[in-house]
Amino acid sequence: MKIFIMFFSLQLMLSGAFAQVQISGKVTDQGKMPLSGANVFFHGTYDGATADSLGRFKFKTSLKGIQKLTASFIGYKPFQRKLNLDSLNSFILNIVLEESGEQIDEVVINAGAFEASDEKKAVILRMFDVATTPSAQGDIFGALGSLPGVQKVGEDGRVFVRGGEAYETKTYMDGMQVSTPFLSKMPDMPTRGRFSPLLFSGTLFSTGAYSAEYGQALSSIVDMKTNGVEMEEKSSISIMTVGVMGSTIKCWKNASLSLSGDYVTSGLSNTINKQQVDWIKSPFGVDGTVMYRLKTGKTGLYKFFGAFNNSSSGLNYPNTQTGINHDILANSGNVFLNNTWSSMIGEKWMMKSGVVLNYDRQKFDIDQDQMVTTKRMTQCKLDFHHFLNDQTELKLGGDWVNYAYEQNIRMGGNYSLPFTNNELSGFGEIEYKLTKKLATRFGARLENSTLLKETTLVPRFSGAYKTGNHSQVSLACGQFYQNPEDDYLKFAPRLNPEKASHAVMTWQYLTEQKTFRVEAYRKKYYNLVKYTKPLTTNPLDYSNTGNGHAEGIDFFWRDKETFKLTDYWISYSWINARRNYRDFPKAAIPTYLSEHNLSLVYKRFFEPLRTFASVTYSFASSRPYHDPNLSGFMNAKTTAYNDISLSLTYLMQIFGKQSVLHLMVNNLAGFDTVYGYNFSNTPDAAGHYESTPIKSPYVRQIIFLVSIML
Repeated sequence: MKIFIMFFSLQLMLSGAFAQVQISGKVTDQGKMPLSGANVFFHGTYDGATADSLGRFKFKTSLKGIQKLTASFIGYKPFQRKLNLDSLNSFILNIVLEESGEQIDEVVINAGAFEASDEKKAVILRMFDVATTPSAQGDIFGALGSLPGVQKVGEDGRVFVRGGEAYETKTYMDGMQVSTPFLSKMPDMPTRGRFSPLLFSGTLFSTGAYSAEYGQALSSIVDMKTNGVEMEEKSSISIMTVGVMGSTIKCWKNASLSLSGDYVTSGLSNTINKQQVDWIKSPFGVDGTVMYRLKTGKTGLYKFFGAFNNSSSGLNYPNTQTGINHDILANSGNVFLNNTWSSMIGEKWMMKSGVVLNYDRQKFDIDQDQMVTTKRMTQCKLDFHHFLNDQTELKLGGDWVNYAYEQNIRMGGNYSLPFTNNELSGFGEIEYKLTKKLATRFGARLENSTLLKETTLVPRFSGAYKTGNHSQVSLACGQFYQNPEDDYLKFAPRLNPEKASHAVMTWQYLTEQKTFRVEAYRKKYYNLVKYTKPLTTNPLDYSNTGNGHAEGIDFFWRDKETFKLTDYWISYSWINARRNYRDFPKAAIPTYLSEHNLSLVYKRFFEPLRTFASVTYSFASSRPYHDPNLSGFMNAKTTAYNDISLSLTYLMQIFGKQSVLHLMVNNLAGFDTVYGYNFSNTPDAAGHYESTPIKSPYVRQIIFLVSIML
């Protein structure tokens, strides 16, 4: 089980042995706030660095003579200064960037999308924010839980968006699909994402009405953008209460290679943190990541990303439904290989291409029974972007996905449930800015499934109008299809795609240091899968007669200006939703849905103490569940969800090496949260159905880490 590949090497920088002149300093705005992510480099070269969370940078260069140093950050005027590298062995610079209002005056279509990228002006959540939000536990998907529109489903760990199930959110990496973005999951236990946030420069999180470039997702998409060519060689090692991790980066003139690996075991952590799970085998995992970047020609960039994971765990699971305790042993292996290449073709055409291979194998031994599930996914994609003029951009592209699923079950006999699907898709989209204040985007997507023997054509539209110097209103709508889940298709491969329609309206006020956002939406579901009994093996028991709806409003406020060296944000969501799907006898609120969700995040750097502190408070109102001891359906509710999490990061030196000490505590107040109940299938002699509460695996979790730059 992969738990924490932490962010602290962001603070620590080590240059290559070949460098001779050291350049260091700090980048701030005019209010002396550090500009995390600012680029500092010598013009016309690859020598440079990116400012860390405190605005600090450091790198070495072998350049000679007079060179032009440039510092840039989106939304600020570039800083330039000539340095004579022959005069000194080191330079210490305090760079102050002046705000530029040019980009903020231009309308940007943003309905339903939270663009977390250092390349965009309308930044909502940067990758450093992901790593330093304690409730996220170093997980990209966990950090998305602090944004509006996302439900807090603590026993699952995946992303539930605006009334949608977790499978309705699809994950991409550099525009390429990730078929298994999460680690394997034990019953009633939360999972987490496979990838460290340090591997990415940003994330596009669309909570609805997303671009025609993306398909096969009823609710939302998460597109993680990997880093470009690294400019600085560095290595680090981290020792944690949950294992060890090491990483290194090698740089060349036009290329870089990054390697990282970790061994994670929760044996010590399970001893430190009181467990509410009877572990037979403490979770452990071995992970490795390879990233190779190569600049090709003047504008081309080739990226290779490889991730490898093997993990296992075991627990004694009390099956309340049958009244029997089961020994469950899980073992999983995953390989993800992502190749992408992009380049300009002439002055107005850009081509993007990619090939992805994803292999996942999960084996569960349940007492004497066994279930092995294997998934293989291959994707090939080709996109073209044509910049017709300053006002018009055209996107055309298509992809082919081959997906092979096979589940072998040994339970009183041997059973095999395989299927294969080829999905061929094409899309077109044109964005036109009628004026500096008004922009529109029209798109359509065509998809064909060989398994379902179905072809769908869906339209998409979005637009935005600027209402003031710092504000705008946006509208987006469209239709979306997604194939049913694997657990249904393995029994009934002739089901139809599920369908949803989205309408989203957004008003946003944005300055350099403050963001206020209000978004209202409505979703309608069609062709949802229904059945008479869960996992019935009769294909005729499955149908597409289900439906549903969800409507709500989201609020988001972020302020990095009012308080010195402080950043905080508040997100709140209200939702009203009903579904008639699965084995529901009538339309009802799903068990994962809370009407109210609130997140408060506060971060501050205490400069005299060299300590970065962060605290989060999360709240979710009660969730429904069905109690067979009561009349009606979905007739009971859990208590409200509360969580306070804290993290402290102390910058120091160990044996003369830059180092970090980090402490993180989840559920600091020890709230006894119940996510729901499992009930017995049959009543006792008194006619009462026994129940077991579903809780977190630990009451309170404490993680300690030491990271050293070698």
